[in-house]
Amino acid sequence: MRRLIAGIVLSAATLLSPTPVLAGSFSVSPLRVDFAPAARTGALTIRSFQDTDVVVEAHAMLWEQVDGKDRLTPTRDVLVSPVVFTLPANGSQLVRVALQRSADVQRELSYRLILSEVPHAAQTDVSGLNVALRISLPMFVTASNAAPAIEWSATLSGDTLDVTARNSGNAHARVLNLVVAPADAPDEAGIHQQTAAYILPDEARTWPLDLRPQDGSSGSDWRRLRVKGATEDGDFDLEISPNDG
Repeated sequence: MRRLIAGIVLSAATLLSPTPVLAGSFSVSPLRVDFAPAARTGALTIRSFQDTDVVVEAHAMLWEQVDGKDRLTPTRDVLVSPVVFTLPANGSQLVRVALQRSADVQRELSYRLILSEVPHAAQTDVSGLNVALRISLPMFVTASNAAPAIEWSATLSGDTLDVTARNSGNAHARVLNLVVAPADAPDEAGIHQQTAAYILPDEARTWPLDLRPQDGSSGSDWRRLRVKGATEDGDFDLEISPNDG
């Protein structure tokens, strides 16, 4: 089980499907909670497919972003029950969450539910390290007419192109992938990024791209860019001119 934990954390942090997702020895369903004025409670099912019991601790955290980095702080805004439970071998546990505060009428609120294994001292992986399950699931409190609004920009400095997506809306955005290429070049000449990045309201995410040719060619003209890709709200395709760094 221990060697499969990385897959569990990656799946829980990046996928949004409301259907059960199997990862290693566990499945979690759903992988996101959306609170609304008419739906202030939610429930998740954690199912084990291993042959031993696991003690798990659950708690809610306020989720903010500062300079593009996630910041989690303890909160009482969301009640979690049970807080500590034993996930039985080949069994399941229902975890309930309830919003304890009023929604912000102007802006979406964001939280994360953290599920952490309480490890036994003797539990080690094949390398001898003591490791534990940790799953982080997003929770959002919707606001009336809230929507993301992504603004793209870029800065060119030598062989590095910094491409930035700023969310000026009042709800989260999620960039799933993007391709950055010279405006007059085909997509296959661009730089592909598989990202699945959340961008909370009034925050930004920057992708630094190395423009040095990898095939020995003389390179391309990056003074006019085509940026295209997908978000959870739909596809995008636009041209921008980078500023000099």
